[in-house]
Order: sequence, then structure tokens, then C-alpha cells
Amino acid sequence: MSQIMDHGYHSHSHGSSAHSHSHSHSHISSQEAVKLYDPKKLANKGVRITWIGFCVNFVMAVAKLIGGVVFHSQSLVADSVHSFSDLISDVLTLSTVKYTTKKPNESYPLGYGKVETFGSLMVSAILLYAGLEIGFGSLFSIIGPYLSTATAKVMHALPFHDHSTGLDDLGSSAVADSLQTADINAAWLALGSIIAKEWLFRATKKVGEEMNSKVLIANAWHHRVDSMTSVVAMVTISAGYFLNIYWMDSVGGLIVALLVTRVGISGFFQSFKELIDKAMPRDDRRYMDIEDAINVHLMNMDRNILIKQLDVMPSGTNMNVVLKLGVSEFNNKYENQLTLNKMGSIAEVLRGTIIKDFHNVKNMSVQFISNDEVEEIPEDNRKENEIREKSMELEKEHKGKETKED
Repeated sequence: MSQIMDHGYHSHSHGSSAHSHSHSHSHISSQEAVKLYDPKKLANKGVRITWIGFCVNFVMAVAKLIGGVVFHSQSLVADSVHSFSDLISDVLTLSTVKYTTKKPNESYPLGYGKVETFGSLMVSAILLYAGLEIGFGSLFSIIGPYLSTATAKVMHALPFHDHSTGLDDLGSSAVADSLQTADINAAWLALGSIIAKEWLFRATKKVGEEMNSKVLIANAWHHRVDSMTSVVAMVTISAGYFLNIYWMDSVGGLIVALLVTRVGISGFFQSFKELIDKAMPRDDRRYMDIEDAINVHLMNMDRNILIKQLDVMPSGTNMNVVLKLGVSEFNNKYENQLTLNKMGSIAEVLRGTIIKDFHNVKNMSVQFISNDEVEEIPEDNRKENEIREKSMELEKEHKGKETKED
């Protein structure tokens, strides 16, 4: 088999299946977003509770942002940023649905999945900056009274200084502002957010169980986890107000800001890796499912053909697969028996069945390579191939014994 046979990329019009968005809080894939956020299907309980959750989250995020500014609460402002990040993430998913589900074409052979990835990168960058700015402002409020004027001026000049914290006028006025405790009304807003999130958790979980929807149940737990930032805000605001500890609200703001920053960093690097086509790790469940399916089909078509290399690259809600096939190094004679028609037939069947079985696989490239061209077989594929080779040898020995007995 002297040729390298590349059967190129193949597009398919199926939508994507569940996929974890690069923003770690996101939980809606494109296909599911179409169903759960379709306003024309409000008669559906799942769609209705999803829209109710979206609207409640939006109202609470706006209320916490305004309340945080009016009542001088940094932890409430940080909590609102955390809430807005989820809303923006879901809006991003919805707005990119029509692009990510488009069929690949001559101009864009790998599809449009990176549109969502790029959007996620931008959202993560904004989230990261917001988290750093709020965190820096909270930290300045805590340590500001203990800093010299010169040091305060240096910190004030840093790019992440939050100019909305009332610390623009340095000196005694800055100290006075930093000693101000948050208004107790900010705690009531945080409590309202906790109650709303808990109600959403219970209502969404109930509908999810009734409809046997894993997505809705995941959304329900997402509501409960999100309420934890509001709990932090409420506790620190209340403690600061009743115990007259001016820095408690800033501590809460710093904690929530760290959570927001962590989400931003995670989402940014995940999106960046996806943009430069980092292959999916081989212990990923999706990778293993695709690998197992390919091996099953190969065993049914031609047991002499093995996986030499398999790469799966996420692209937004879609996946691109690059597969390299070859013959066992212990069966080199079979390599010369393979014809172009045989290789083409195997490639077409594999591509068709994998794309049919995995709707979010939009493109699949299948190549046949000789053993001389194999640089290094991944350890997982090597073990799989060794098992299959031993199985083939045992089968040949068994057939040989049967022939002698006859």
C-alpha cells in the first residue's frame, strides 16, 4: 500500500448533540437551546420554565447591579456580574445557533462551529477583566486605610483599579470611603436572589423529572449552585452592617470576584485551545465512544484494518474527526492486497456510519497509511491494536488446527 488515501472532509446537516460550552457555567447546547428557548413552544412545560428562569435571572442581575451601586456593596455588584455572565453565555449560544448548525461548504469546509468558540473567548475575556477589576477594588477597600498615600497612588494607577468604588480622591477621603459599611438593603436583595434561585431550582427540577430531561435537571442544579454567590454576598453584607465591620462586604466582593475570575480564566483558555484545534484528550467520554464505534465497524468490515491514529477536535458544539487507518505490522502482506476501491469503500462506510451515529460530528477525514509512515501510535490505540492482533493470531491458529484435523 504505497499510497496515502485521503477521503477528505464530509459535511452533514444534523444538529449537534450535548456539548459543554466553553464558559464553564453554560449548560445548553445548540440543539437543546433551539428546543428550550423557542418562544413558539411556550405550551411545553420545559420551554416555559426555561424562559421563566431566564427572565428571573435577568431581573435579579439588573436589580443586584443597581442595588450594589446604590447601597455601596461590592459583593452585590460582583454577584450581579456573576449572574450576567450566565445570561450572556446563554444569549451567545442562542445567537450562534443558526451559524453552528449550518452545513459546511466549499468556503468553510470545517463548518461554522468556531463562531461560538470565538464568542465564548470574548465573553470569557470580559468576565476575566470584570472579575479582576471588582476583586482589585475590593482588595483596595480592605487594605486602603493602611496604605501610604504614595502606595495608594501607585495602586490607583494600575489598569484593574475600579474607579467606581469612590477611591478616585486619594488621602483622607479615600480612607473615609473605604470605611463605609454597605447598606443593609443590599442584603435584602441578596436574600431575594437566593429565594428566587431556590424556587427556580425546585420548579425546574420538578419539570425535568416529569419530562425525564437531563438538561432541565442540570439547569435546576445550576440555579442552586449559582445561589451560593448570593449567600456569600448576604452573609458578608449582614455581618459588616450588624457588627460594624467595614471590610466584610469587601471580603465578600473579593470572594465572589475570585469565583468570577476563575470562570473567566477557565473559559478563556478552553476557548483558546479550541480555536487552535487542540485535540480532545483520549480519556474524554466522547473520544472513547467514537473510538469504540470505529473499532466495532472495522471488526465487521475487515479485521485486518486497525486504527493507527485518531484525533477528535471540538469546534463549538461540533466535532471534527481525523482518522488514520493501516494494517497490522505483523501482516504486511495484506497491505499489498488492499485496492483503492477497497480502501474507498471502507472509508465511505466508516464516515457515513460515524456521522450518522454521532450527530455533532460534522466532518470526518479518513486516511490509509502504510506502516512505514506511522510515526508513533498513541498508547491507547497501541493497546487496542495489540489485543486485536493477538485475537487474529489465535483465530488463525484455531483455523489451522481445524484444517489439520480435517
